[in-house]
Amino acid sequence: VQVPKVVTQTRVQHQHVEQTVEVPVPMTQEEVVHVPKIMTQTRVQQQHVEQTVEVPIPMTQEEVVHVPKVITHTRVQQQQVEQTVEVPIPMTQEEVVHVPKVVTQTRQFQQQVEQTVEVP
Repeated sequence: VQVPKVVTQTRVQHQHVEQTVEVPVPMTQEEVVHVPKIMTQTRVQQQHVEQTVEVPIPMTQEEVVHVPKVITHTRVQQQQVEQTVEVPIPMTQEEVVHVPKVVTQTRQFQQQVEQTVEVP
């Protein structure tokens, strides 16, 4: 970019002033005369300058991230418990009992019989 050079110059202006003075007899007369005063001014010149500034812009980059989802489950937990319970059991006790056996027998009785036989 080219920037033009600022050159300051002083400007001088001249104005013609016409003054008519009549001098009659010794009489004093005042007259107000406006005489321009020469003032030097510095001139300020402004020029528009285009300036390009590169500003870094944050770039957004998308990224797919897999986030594990936490799922809560109710957990049934079984615990083996050993329990000893005494249960009364009817005990059978053996006993040898001698029971007489009834045996039916036919008995033969012999009776002595006397028989008299008459013989003719």
